[in-house]
Amino acid sequence: MFEIEGATLNGAGDPAINMRVLESFDGRRVGVYYFRNFHLTAATSEKSRALWDRKFDMLLSALGIQELTDLGVLVGRTVLVEFTKAGLEPLPNFLSPEARMKAPPTFTTELAAA
Repeated sequence: MFEIEGATLNGAGDPAINMRVLESFDGRRVGVYYFRNFHLTAATSEKSRALWDRKFDMLLSALGIQELTDLGVLVGRTVLVEFTKAGLEPLPNFLSPEARMKAPPTFTTELAAA
């Protein structure tokens, strides 16, 4: 379980989120911070852009946020992340175009820094 401690735009204008571990399945790493840049505009390829879009969309969906206009609304929220041996999800490039169309991103407006 993570708590979002900070959310802002990085130098490239992409969301940058700092999360602190509240609980873990084995009790390790509690209190440790994890920093994640979501490379939405600075992605180096269409595949990497799709991957980061999907990961950011998954975070927003887990938080129950349908539309995001200000990253500040993420701060203080907690999210439970389940890891499996296969990873978090299938990579977007393995999804059919029809499957991608069924799951459009929930962030539809420009993000503002917190």
